[in-house]
Amino acid sequence: MVAKGFKKKYFSLAAIAATVSMVQLGAVASEVAQIEKVVVSASKMSEAADEVTEDIEVFDASDIEELGARNLAELLQFASGVSIVSNGGIGKASSLYLRGLNSDKVLVLIDGVRFNDPSNIAGVDFWQIMLDNVERVEIIKGAQSGIWGADAASGVINIITKPQKSFKLSYGSFDTYNARLATAQKNGSFFYNLALSYFKTDGYSAITPYKKNPKDYEADGYINRKLHFKTGFDDGDVHFDIGTIYINAYNEADGYNPKTYQPDPNSRNNDKFHYNAYFVNTKKSFANHQLSLHADTTTTKRYFLDTTWGVDRFRGESENVELRDSFDYTAGKAQIALGYQRFGSKYHDTSANEGSVSYHDKYGYIVNKNRFGNLIFMQNIRYDNYDRFKNQWTGKVGVRYNFAKGAIFANYATAYNVPNQIKMINPWGKPNFNLNPEKTRSYDIGVEGYGARVVYFEERVKDLINWYDPDYDTYGDEYYTNFAGTSKFKGIEASIAYALSDELFAKLSYTYLDPKDAQGNYLPRRARQKVGLILNYYPTSEHTITFNGYYVGERYDDAAKTKQTGKYFVANLTLSHQFAKNFKGSVIIKNIFDRRYQEVYGYGAEPRGFYVAIEGRF
Repeated sequence: MVAKGFKKKYFSLAAIAATVSMVQLGAVASEVAQIEKVVVSASKMSEAADEVTEDIEVFDASDIEELGARNLAELLQFASGVSIVSNGGIGKASSLYLRGLNSDKVLVLIDGVRFNDPSNIAGVDFWQIMLDNVERVEIIKGAQSGIWGADAASGVINIITKPQKSFKLSYGSFDTYNARLATAQKNGSFFYNLALSYFKTDGYSAITPYKKNPKDYEADGYINRKLHFKTGFDDGDVHFDIGTIYINAYNEADGYNPKTYQPDPNSRNNDKFHYNAYFVNTKKSFANHQLSLHADTTTTKRYFLDTTWGVDRFRGESENVELRDSFDYTAGKAQIALGYQRFGSKYHDTSANEGSVSYHDKYGYIVNKNRFGNLIFMQNIRYDNYDRFKNQWTGKVGVRYNFAKGAIFANYATAYNVPNQIKMINPWGKPNFNLNPEKTRSYDIGVEGYGARVVYFEERVKDLINWYDPDYDTYGDEYYTNFAGTSKFKGIEASIAYALSDELFAKLSYTYLDPKDAQGNYLPRRARQKVGLILNYYPTSEHTITFNGYYVGERYDDAAKTKQTGKYFVANLTLSHQFAKNFKGSVIIKNIFDRRYQEVYGYGAEPRGFYVAIEGRF
């Protein structure tokens, strides 16, 4: 029999831990449950999880709901090998570290459309991506430049949405509202999908210095509005779609005093965020070939209003066109692609200081995969022709061997990470337009089976770009530069997913990270250890209770290790009740023990909060 609550769903928290079609449910269970294979897009081709050599992790819609994750940043806290730090919680500036590498080295996509912003020092603002209408989130770890290009030096996060007719309304602490409406229609070969969402919170203080009462500071709110529309036709032979993604957000925050290197509660730093993307896709099958064309253009605008320093305006642009042919042949399958990309950034402030950078890239790549019985062998190679930087070859070789109850896999890859454009402009100090690209070599080897998974990884980055302050005294002389030598990020990811009974499922994950620059110094804001825990209890077919949390070990905000921001555990609780055929209610308690902690020194995180929601399908 199938364990209650499992219901043969896309059980990705367990399935990715096992990546086999059969998973043992526990020592006391007398039978084995059939788990559907998870389809991923690690190579831009739909594949089952046990056909992919990469280290991957997938969260599906059920996982997102049970974890109570409202946006991408909250969800990624539960991914192994990933950590998020934020300057004050939801909507505030944030950074992601995937295998210890900064977030400007991970490529984030929404249905294959770039979300990365070349004018954002972090590369991606993860809080802005609300998880409404999402089918699954795929995290592909390790260097992926051989297919995806320069932004994928540490991995790829692909957010895949789904057409549906549904709504959701929620309300909770800090006067938080969340409303979502989605509709979809198909008439013959023609279809359209529309999803709208609105999120608003009065929030809490972004600044909560230690030994101070957070209630002594005013709250910092956040608003997010999103529209996602796609229309086209699909007759089984030809597919065509065109659409847009629009995100409009407003954020209140507390400013930062660059002279004291401390948050300043007397300074207001409100900002507006606008993201516009337009995309088109078309596919046509010819015999054993599938030709596809993808094109997108994105514009991100950000406006920062600081009562002390004035208004800063940032604009980032990207354009991408790619023609790809995927085909099968006698010994395997392959794809060949040609493409063009352009990236641009502009900066302007109240004092008429400004800067701009633009460059483009013409590229081509080849992907090949062969299977010999239980052995899978994958290779890719890519050539990038830049107008501003040296041209570069990147690629990857991966191997996987599936056995009865699991698999062993290994990958070696190279990456070429061009400089973040806003780091070249550097509005906070001296510009440096002579930054050189970083070069990465990525290794991992893993074994999985019986619900357990262990992966050793190592990322070696040559000429790592980092912030440099010549005298730690004079404001305005700081700049970004390449640190000579090779920085090393190595560690272990381990997880086990296990059904303790027909009603109780548990997943435990552990990440150990050793991040060091070329001189062997500690790199700040990266926790050496992190533990994640998820307990799902299904007392009936209509009820789900999920207790989840994560422990962040020793972590410092500075290289000298004087400002501790780790050693805490955050726990959450989600209760849901299917009270009618197409209707469900839920209660979410965030930070149930009201743990006070800081992810970035001087900035706070979400206190205990209570939220109720109702959702339905029609």
